Amino acid sequence: MKEKLDAYDKKILFELDIDSRTSASKIAKKLKIPKETVNYRIKRLKKYGWINRLYTIFNASLFGYSYYRVFLKFHKITASTETEIIDYITNDPTCTNLRIMEGKFDLVFLTIQKNSAELKGFLQCFFNLFGMHVEEKNIQMMMKTHKFNQKFLYKGKNIKKTCNHMDTKHYILDKIDLGIMKAISTDARTKLSDISQVLQKDSRLIEYHIKKMERLGIIVTYTTDLNLIKLRRERIQIDIALNDPIVIPQMINFFDRTNSCLFIHEMLGKYDLSVEIYVENDEILRDLLEKFKEQFLEKYAYYDLSHVYKEFVINWSPFHT
Repeated sequence: MKEKLDAYDKKILFELDIDSRTSASKIAKKLKIPKETVNYRIKRLKKYGWINRLYTIFNASLFGYSYYRVFLKFHKITASTETEIIDYITNDPTCTNLRIMEGKFDLVFLTIQKNSAELKGFLQCFFNLFGMHVEEKNIQMMMKTHKFNQKFLYKGKNIKKTCNHMDTKHYILDKIDLGIMKAISTDARTKLSDISQVLQKDSRLIEYHIKKMERLGIIVTYTTDLNLIKLRRERIQIDIALNDPIVIPQMINFFDRTNSCLFIHEMLGKYDLSVEIYVENDEILRDLLEKFKEQFLEKYAYYDLSHVYKEFVINWSPFHT
């Protein structure tokens, strides 16, 4: 088993994180290596578990959906009950992801719902089954998601993609659009020919629909979910309540400059920002937090820090896939 990444592996992972659907020939041109070598290395990175998945981020608000983050604290919960809760939430097609954490809350999940009534209905069913185990809950409305390219393996250019969840529109998706979303939601590198075969449509028509969804912003980006255990990194979630939201752009720039931040969510509710960083050890984490306090001590009310131990489901499509 390949236990170490060399310079080319890191550069390929860097390019895939920017655009996991980009062709091997484009990566090969940038790296000045043969296309066959790039294809071979991508297959090897997946085979040996460096890449969990290559997925697509959609902005479902453009066809009428809203994003909610639900935080839960449990009491008197067994491992079997936790498994039941995880299975119940992740089997729902509206669940984008779910995290098991240690911190202020034990579990947080992101759900994409058509409206607040549907959210209420989903939560009512959940609490009917598991409410006796919930000690505390908090529901946040997501305003924006900022996706930063990973730079902890290879320090290349900075690229930020922003998904505005409040920019609601009502674009109509046809069967071809929905079929494409199903094909690429959890496998961004699915070939046009394969999608064409499944949908029984010409590949040029498939490509046209993909380009249209990219142009409209329905497809935000194609990216990677890397194996943090193999990379010896830990995912940390920092949820921040601010005294004045005017400081948000400065905080976003601060965390981006750490080269360890992949996502920042702007939210409405208990917290104003939710920051996701990948760190090598607690010493680096403490140093980062000290620098954060030095710069923003008077700007935030408090923050809650959580260690993320498990993550389930990464699927930004609110449809059955």
